[in-house]
Amino acid sequence: MAQGDFGAGGSDGPRAELVAELQLLYRAAGRPAYRRVSAAIGERDDMPDTVSHETVSAILRGEWLSRWIKVECVVRQLATMAVHRPTLEFEVRRFHSLWLAADDAQRRRDSAGTGTALPGPLPGVHLPEGPSGEGLPQRNPSFTGRHELLDRVTRELAEEPLRPVVLYGLGGMGKTQLAAEFAHRRRTDFDRIWWIPAEQPSSALAEMTRIADQLDVLPSRSAQQTVRTVLNRLESGGIGRWLLVYDNAGPVEEIESFMPRSGGDVLVTTRDAASWRDRGRLVEVDVFQRPESVELLRERGHRISFSDAERLADFLGDMPLAMEQVAAMQSYTRTPVGEYIAQLENRAAVLLAQGRPTGYSETVASAFGLAYERLRRESFGAAQLLDVLSCLAAEPIPLVLLSRAGGTAIPDPLGRILDDPVELEAAVWRLGRYGLVRVGEDAQRVEVHRLVQLIVRDVLSSEELRLARASAHRLLSLANPGEPGDPVTWDMHSQLRRHVTVSGLIENMDPDARRTVIDQARYLSLYGDPSESVRLAGEALAAWTAGGAARDELTYQCRRRQLDALYMIGDYEAATEVADTLWEEIREDGAFAADNDLRIGVMVQVARQRRSAGRYVEALELERTRLKSMPSDDQARVLGGRSNEAVSLRLLGDFAAALEIDRSVAAERERLFGAVNYWTMLSESNVARDLYGLGRYREALEIMERVVPMVRRELGARHDHALIGARTLAIAARKTGDLDRALAESREHYLNCQGTYRADHENTLAAVMTYANTLAATGQHTSAWDLATMAIHRYRRSFGDRNPLSLAASINLGIIQRAQGEARKARQIDRLTLDALRQTLGAKHPYALAASMGLANDLAMVHEEESAAGLLADTFELMCEVRGEDHPETLTCAANHGLLGARSERVPGLAETLGRLEELLGADHPHVSALRQGQRGECDVEPPPT
Repeated sequence: MAQGDFGAGGSDGPRAELVAELQLLYRAAGRPAYRRVSAAIGERDDMPDTVSHETVSAILRGEWLSRWIKVECVVRQLATMAVHRPTLEFEVRRFHSLWLAADDAQRRRDSAGTGTALPGPLPGVHLPEGPSGEGLPQRNPSFTGRHELLDRVTRELAEEPLRPVVLYGLGGMGKTQLAAEFAHRRRTDFDRIWWIPAEQPSSALAEMTRIADQLDVLPSRSAQQTVRTVLNRLESGGIGRWLLVYDNAGPVEEIESFMPRSGGDVLVTTRDAASWRDRGRLVEVDVFQRPESVELLRERGHRISFSDAERLADFLGDMPLAMEQVAAMQSYTRTPVGEYIAQLENRAAVLLAQGRPTGYSETVASAFGLAYERLRRESFGAAQLLDVLSCLAAEPIPLVLLSRAGGTAIPDPLGRILDDPVELEAAVWRLGRYGLVRVGEDAQRVEVHRLVQLIVRDVLSSEELRLARASAHRLLSLANPGEPGDPVTWDMHSQLRRHVTVSGLIENMDPDARRTVIDQARYLSLYGDPSESVRLAGEALAAWTAGGAARDELTYQCRRRQLDALYMIGDYEAATEVADTLWEEIREDGAFAADNDLRIGVMVQVARQRRSAGRYVEALELERTRLKSMPSDDQARVLGGRSNEAVSLRLLGDFAAALEIDRSVAAERERLFGAVNYWTMLSESNVARDLYGLGRYREALEIMERVVPMVRRELGARHDHALIGARTLAIAARKTGDLDRALAESREHYLNCQGTYRADHENTLAAVMTYANTLAATGQHTSAWDLATMAIHRYRRSFGDRNPLSLAASINLGIIQRAQGEARKARQIDRLTLDALRQTLGAKHPYALAASMGLANDLAMVHEEESAAGLLADTFELMCEVRGEDHPETLTCAANHGLLGARSERVPGLAETLGRLEELLGADHPHVSALRQGQRGECDVEPPPT
């Protein structure tokens, strides 16, 4: 039988297909020993017969066609053992059909006198070449996954049969394997299938002339004329449905003259996607999905655990050829996975040249090594480009990043290529044509597979590798947009992110390279990955210290960025140590005057440390000193300084002064940067926090309802500003009386913070406390108490017992204890809390006033009404002075005084107070309703971000 002629009922095809399917089922069963299969069959009562292990071996190896009763037993047992648990009776019927086809074919052979069996086993589904050489490659019995791609090829051929389906991708992605598996699986759909090796036009020409024999086309004197006649015959129809597979084709113009335009189906495999874009329907064959990689490695390798398979697949970049090759070699050598990875890192070209897998025509090293050698001969500049790309991360690189390096000190010819967009695109096109890079659909991004990078770096001489790395570092430095505080630069910083780490840029002592690392650390903090910022800064500082730059300006800048990130991740102990040491060194260093940018920047971080420590007055003094030292024409930095001044004022309880500053800063930032801008949105959120502190809850909620969706859209739901904004929204919703929404928002915020920050991070603890306050407001006091006690413990561990954050949490715990009827316990806590707050922040601070209200409620509950009334009257007077007469908390204090039945000229009566509260909050507000029902009001605390 001609191998491609599946519809002709040839002698070996049906039996080969039966054996191939049996081997696939055997593989799915975990390749059990033949004796084990035989013994399991013998132990079952539902088997129609017994089967010796020798017969099991013969059936699975295709040594002869056994009787159906024996084959059925093997099928039933393997199906029972298969990991995918197929439907048993369906499998039996399917294999019976395959066996009948094989039996019919053998009977035809017998009647023709050709014998009853093939000499020797039939390995896999290998179909021996027919006389015209049009046969398919051997079917891979270990073919893994690719279900979606196989289905897509089927759909593409059905939807538009007149255009070729082009399987494209880097070398080693399994394009040929996929095409062969498709042909084997769909063989019954076609009357004829031909496989055309198309790497060289001469090979394609020779194979097409051989098809003439199968089509009864008389040969011409000219091979080209014979091919034209064959094409006319294929296009004219009348020979059934056919499929032509052109494997490993080069540019379309090289083999287009050998391809029919109509009449059947054409499948092409190629590395050169660009030239086929207008001729066919492109289907990319990319790396395995990770589960496919793990499955292959665990099945083919030697005792590879799931975690080791994950590691190895990640290192190999899920490349199918590499998976097959490495699994086979690891199985043979029995090398532990960790050791094998270490060997690959050091000797990739050597190891990846060993052990060509069954069904593949080349190894990973030969697939890319030969292409690289040809590239160097054709275009040394393009080869230089690949050298540089091999020193970067194995992920898409935008051409705009490369083009920014044009006209620089990067050596020619690469420097000249980078300086000319046309030459750059041509070089990338060459790399894509040789299958050495993956070019994005928009032709504006290029990606090099990790193994290609390893091989290229391995074959370069030490001097060539040094120059390639130096060029890669120069490229990254030139692509650095700087100004990480400006969100406009974030997209480019994002493009640089992985390359900065992978390229080893942190070891480069060039000032531009070091500034690129510092800017990247700052960007990571601002964009929401402070942990990575800490890691990058730490590695850079270690490298620079080893390089002799322990205390120069760039090292100070890096320590400043490290400090910023330490605060963001909540490592307050380390942050305090860095802040104190850095500030001391900067002040002692005579090189940094009062108006020096670095000194001012470090001052910002020290002020933040003082705020976290609860030293709000010191922080405010530092911020104001900073503002005096800054040049007035640097608007962006001046606005940042004023915003920080407002933060300290807000923490001191001066919300009116903070609001005046924040509104001014927000308006100016919107004028400079626009409304949808990182800094503008931050200022808007600060305005809302000021309004909340002033008791203007509805206004605060309206702002956050507008800002939070914008922040989430622009920065992501897990960014610091998005999370802090969500908390402000939740507490404003609670204060406006929408308890259901407040509960949902605070719970979501609590869960998001738990999954984003450390357990002891300031933002996590604030989220815990906000959720606890909301639970308490909705009557869920037990759950609220659990969360509040946890928060207090962690606050004290991270910040100390007398930090305002710890003390504020204690105020809230007292509220919950009173709701549980534990007035005496609450009184004990509240008295100590109030004393500590008066000593640290003063008696007029809003936290101290809240604690006073709590203690008064404790006194009222233990029937010390006179003491409670006196404390409430004193607190009311201070609240009027600090918070204003119409602040909801001021009026709540007056209402509590009235509920005691106390009368005082200093405090308005109950009826008047409730009336004013109704005007502020609404008659249906839960807080107002509770007061009207005689329940004392509480004053919980929600500290703003520091």
